Amino acid sequence: MRSFIWLSVVALLAGAGTSFAKPPTIGECPAEVAADVPGAIATRCPCDGPGEAWKNHGKYVSCIVRYRNELRKLGCLDAEAKRTIARCAARSTCGKEGAVLCCTYDTSATCSDPTHDGTAAGVCSNDATKACDTATDCVVATGPPRVTRHEETCTARGGTAVGGGSVCSPCPLPTPVPPPPPAP
Repeated sequence: MRSFIWLSVVALLAGAGTSFAKPPTIGECPAEVAADVPGAIATRCPCDGPGEAWKNHGKYVSCIVRYRNELRKLGCLDAEAKRTIARCAARSTCGKEGAVLCCTYDTSATCSDPTHDGTAAGVCSNDATKACDTATDCVVATGPPRVTRHEETCTARGGTAVGGGSVCSPCPLPTPVPPPPPAP
């Protein structure tokens, strides 16, 4: 029995290949991580969970903090990232069932382009340096996103639910509406 166990361990180690490769040492950030730290974090701790939704928000934040500490030890993070990664994870919708990011927009601006033909030939009334084709090109977010527990709560407060994520990302601007086709 003892020789069977020993042979099994040897076979397992021999077939493992690179899975038992030496991990990077402290201060050796892997090039693929250094090139895209946010992408590496999203891959390791996806907001939707590892194959299924997170059991709770704390599990998601714990995953982020553990990975942040690993990246810190490898020298992958600058001073700003060291401070903000956990804060952004804590202020996210991840692991909060039904939660959404809520953004508010100022839609009162107008565009001076009279043709609305797909070419930005006018300027916005709220920003004379911004070219526009229609008023939708002039929409601006009035602040950062907020986490709300339900989409209905967001819309009841005059906001627009923009999906999940972290408040550290800016509110996405609405997609401009394409101009209608010319009349025959």
